[in-house]
Amino acid sequence: RHWEICGDDVTKVVLKIVEGIESAACINETVLVLIPKVKNPTLLSQFRPISLCNVLYKIASKVIANRLKSVLPDIISE
Repeated sequence: RHWEICGDDVTKVVLKIVEGIESAACINETVLVLIPKVKNPTLLSQFRPISLCNVLYKIASKVIANRLKSVLPDIISE
């Protein structure tokens, strides 16, 4: 929805990571959040864990995976 605002920056960062210019360590972080399943939870089992991965990391890993798809059949034998 807001690509016109942040699209250029996202593209630049992802390309730097994929090309090896910048390390992905700064964006490879995941935040775990516990979402309550009931109104007033008192037990840990009454929470649902949700993983909030960094969007930049997801984009960069998807780009790398797509690039590897074309190469893997040539370097891995049956």
